[in-house]
Amino acid sequence: MAALVLAVSLAVSIGAVRLSDASAETVSVKRYNVVFEGTATTSGFTVEGGRDAALALVTSAGGTIVADLTRQIGVVTALSTNPSFASTVGAATNVDVAGEDFVWKAMPTMDEALMSGELTVVGAEAVPGGGPQPSADVLEPMQWSMQQIQTEEAHAIQAGSPLVQVGILDSGIDATHTDLSANVDCSLGRDFVPVGPSPLSIGTPCNDNQFHGTHVAGIVAAKANGTGVVGVAPNVKLIPVKVCDIAGYCYASSSAAAITYAGDKKFEVINMSYFIDDDQLLESTELKCMSDPVQRAFRQANERAIQYARNQGVVPVAALGNSDYDLAHPPEPYENECEVVPAETQGVIGTMALGVNKEKARYSSYGVGATDVAAPGGNGTTGDCRRTVLSTLPGQVWGCIQGTSMASPHTAGVAALIVSQFGRVGNDAGTLDVVMRPTQVESYLQASAIDQGEPGYDKCFGHGRINALRAVLHQTSTVYDATAPFCPEYAE
Repeated sequence: MAALVLAVSLAVSIGAVRLSDASAETVSVKRYNVVFEGTATTSGFTVEGGRDAALALVTSAGGTIVADLTRQIGVVTALSTNPSFASTVGAATNVDVAGEDFVWKAMPTMDEALMSGELTVVGAEAVPGGGPQPSADVLEPMQWSMQQIQTEEAHAIQAGSPLVQVGILDSGIDATHTDLSANVDCSLGRDFVPVGPSPLSIGTPCNDNQFHGTHVAGIVAAKANGTGVVGVAPNVKLIPVKVCDIAGYCYASSSAAAITYAGDKKFEVINMSYFIDDDQLLESTELKCMSDPVQRAFRQANERAIQYARNQGVVPVAALGNSDYDLAHPPEPYENECEVVPAETQGVIGTMALGVNKEKARYSSYGVGATDVAAPGGNGTTGDCRRTVLSTLPGQVWGCIQGTSMASPHTAGVAALIVSQFGRVGNDAGTLDVVMRPTQVESYLQASAIDQGEPGYDKCFGHGRINALRAVLHQTSTVYDATAPFCPEYAE
């Protein structure tokens, strides 16, 4: 799923880092996730024994509550200096699991990505072949990924409604970027990143002091304004929700809080292009295992948050990850009880990555039950824009990189177009919004996809390659692309 999703070959270790290991100054204060027993409803969660008793339990064990999500998902995040906090709270009969929060290196910094060669920065003047077509956005001819899913043709019918809100759960968005400023709503943005191992971990959601969130946001909704690039749904609203900091560290508790917030605000779509991506199997936390209390607490919190958000009308989309795993049969030492979260979470649209020739990207994870759809993510060896995905970067520039991180926002953009075209305009507490059931959005998205590989649903491409034009026309008749390469993994 969503190993953060850049196809990176950094020489640095990006295994799981415990918050308590981050610095000597924080070693005595640890952060915990407490998941309570109870009953989930369509509107929230009822904690067993009552919410007041649950909060009292946390404080009596020496915890200071920093995030109270009991009403929505029955989860509390707390700080404590008590070394026995998790075991003390976890022994209570109304607690499902309590585990230490953690933070992991999920993405490179911009400097790291540039040094490794995976990221190429381009200016608005860098147009191959002599320049753009009249009235086109300057870099639009380089956007092979948009051509692959027919966004230009779709925009003649539906380019997205400004009433449709797409939450970008990532490192923030540069809201001053000329391609994004008209679409970013900073008033709804939130920063859920705590003080952590990065000295500059705190920032505003509309200040991307990393780069990843801005690149993802441009794929979803860069404005058609005659400058730079054009996103899949260039008229929808982008909401920055920060879960990762400047150094590329992402936080377990931040993810659950951000998804829950998206449900509270009833965003129509959210994109989640994060989680670990590394080659150190024994240290990786890409797959979260129920047998590990820390991973179980994180997984339970996020799974509940996803269900809560869906109940509020949110369509969750996530990247499947860059480890080339068959997620239905994970490699040792993982067992089938271990899953990539959130992409393998029930109700999430898991997206794998395609290259410029519609082939499976060599790094993309896949698997029966994990892959819902396929989308362009790039399949190069460097940041060559002819094989990787072009989008916005902080500082009024653009750049090319690849990964399932880039595939997922293409899918989120098409989901936003579907909601814009077929959703019902309503009034939620005095605010206009667009309503469409997540199950219906999923159905429209999958039915309009172009089949490739083995006919019908298959482990590699899922229901097929997303197509924006067919989606906004609600064309559901099966179309099979015999020109698309088969998946090498079929032989396994």
